[in-house]
Amino acid sequence: MTPPKAVRRPAPEKAPALPDPAAGVARVVVGQSGRTYAEALRRSCLEAFPPAAVVTARSGKEILAALYAQRADFLLLAMNLPDMHGVDLLRRITGEKLAARVLVVCQHCDERTLLDLRNAQFDGLLDTEEESLDDLIRVMRLVAGGQAYVSPAFRGTVVDRGPVGAIWHKLTPAELRVFSAIGDGSGNQEATAQLGLSEATVQTHRRNLMHKLGISSSAKLVREAIRLGLVRISANGSVIRPGFLPAMASREFPVDRRSELQCHGAT
Repeated sequence: MTPPKAVRRPAPEKAPALPDPAAGVARVVVGQSGRTYAEALRRSCLEAFPPAAVVTARSGKEILAALYAQRADFLLLAMNLPDMHGVDLLRRITGEKLAARVLVVCQHCDERTLLDLRNAQFDGLLDTEEESLDDLIRVMRLVAGGQAYVSPAFRGTVVDRGPVGAIWHKLTPAELRVFSAIGDGSGNQEATAQLGLSEATVQTHRRNLMHKLGISSSAKLVREAIRLGLVRISANGSVIRPGFLPAMASREFPVDRRSELQCHGAT
């Protein structure tokens, strides 16, 4: 009896290889003020993007210099910088297209920052307090590959646009501007010079702020302004305020550009 001939089965087709997100990332910029934290982020970037050159910058000025020298394929940007508010820097970077992909890393985001991030442009937002370095590496590669990511802790307020806090509904745009001006402890005369308002008007807004917020002293008013993110005192003692032009424009409040720039400390 003749044995049956062996049947040759075709070899199974190989699944097409997925593109490596790291392949298109040749230059990474890390923007973070703390030296130790910046070094940890740099090492994570080298692990996520082995072929890339990684540049670290520790201030808004240094970050812009690095991006103007050469556009980044990937930017890892922290919000806490010594010379400017992170969201204001983010608007400038995305407006001028200085980075192909942007991942924002944030810890202890105040209410003002969360409010601003709703309308900011970025590709990913990661909570460094809740997520690990392994998560960071995974998310960096995810974002580099074209996918969006927002940490669960921020999704309710930034993505779903849930309520950030009742204060933004309590206060008028004019009161918010005065709150920003006096939130570092500035007196009525200093706020008058910054905002172009009369001293009596500033004093009236101060009284209204203290009444609405249930605050009994100017010192507590300063503490509340810092807690909410209206002002931030940097390590060298300088005052940083987030930009208010977009927020004020959205609420149809007329803003004088010169007064606003003075209020932010711009030159």
